[in-house]
Amino acid sequence: MELIRENKEKHRATYFCGDRYRKVWTNTTPKWISDHVQLLKEQVPNYVLDFGNNWIDYKIIEGTPASKFPQTPEFIERIYDFCLDNVTEILPYVHGDWTLSNMIIDGDKITMCDWDNLGIYPMDEVYDKLHRDLLSSFGDPFLKYME
Repeated sequence: MELIRENKEKHRATYFCGDRYRKVWTNTTPKWISDHVQLLKEQVPNYVLDFGNNWIDYKIIEGTPASKFPQTPEFIERIYDFCLDNVTEILPYVHGDWTLSNMIIDGDKITMCDWDNLGIYPMDEVYDKLHRDLLSSFGDPFLKYME
């Protein structure tokens, strides 16, 4: 296993395991893991490959993270439209973490990954968080797009 990312504040680490990614938590319960896996299986079929008491193995999504693309006005519009569609697609649940590194682009297809925040939230909070995430990702060009 190769450590990809570690978030000490959130007590988790992500590893590359050849044919999958493994996320390991050091501060969660087996019940949270099993409940989260059940929800993922319902909302994002075939994404979870396996799990244990404090880890989940995820399918590798083919493509390139959206964070690697030029941030043109057209790209901002494409990402924003995708996010809005993604919100309505899985209601009453939402992804909850719309950073560019959580969007994988393969040709015309965009796929979300890293579903740790999957849940049900008030819609005003959902759209507020979506806009904050995209503003953080794009900065002023996102503000100009929203005008």
